[in-house]
Amino acid sequence: MKENMTNDYLQALRDDFESSPFWKHMGISFYRLEPGDVVIQIPVIRELMNTRNVLHGGAITTILDAIMGVTICSAKEVLIATASLTTQFLAPVTDGTLYASANIINPGQRIQHVEAKVLNENGNTIAKAVGTFAIIKDLSKEES
Repeated sequence: MKENMTNDYLQALRDDFESSPFWKHMGISFYRLEPGDVVIQIPVIRELMNTRNVLHGGAITTILDAIMGVTICSAKEVLIATASLTTQFLAPVTDGTLYASANIINPGQRIQHVEAKVLNENGNTIAKAVGTFAIIKDLSKEES
């Protein structure tokens, strides 16, 4: 599944995602970025809490969607779109930093199926998701 990725491509991918206004707003950053092996992190901050002072489910779903997308893009030079995402919330979160990772379970040519999980600082799984992603464009086939 892993194709040869250049350091330039991975750096451009890092720059693209980390310069995203949405990623900046959420506080998401890379913890590790290697071809097909990515971990992102998000601090649990007051602005992302719900009315019960627990991290909002939308913030958790965001990091799951983000890790699945960037994992696909790190393994293959493509543009993607989320087609479906199913999330399971397993434990509430009130503080700390969360870490997300994903695995591509079916690396199709037009559709990718991915699973992901979010861990707290103690290594406990607080949420899991499965997603389906459409390959919109294969950038490796473009002429430079």
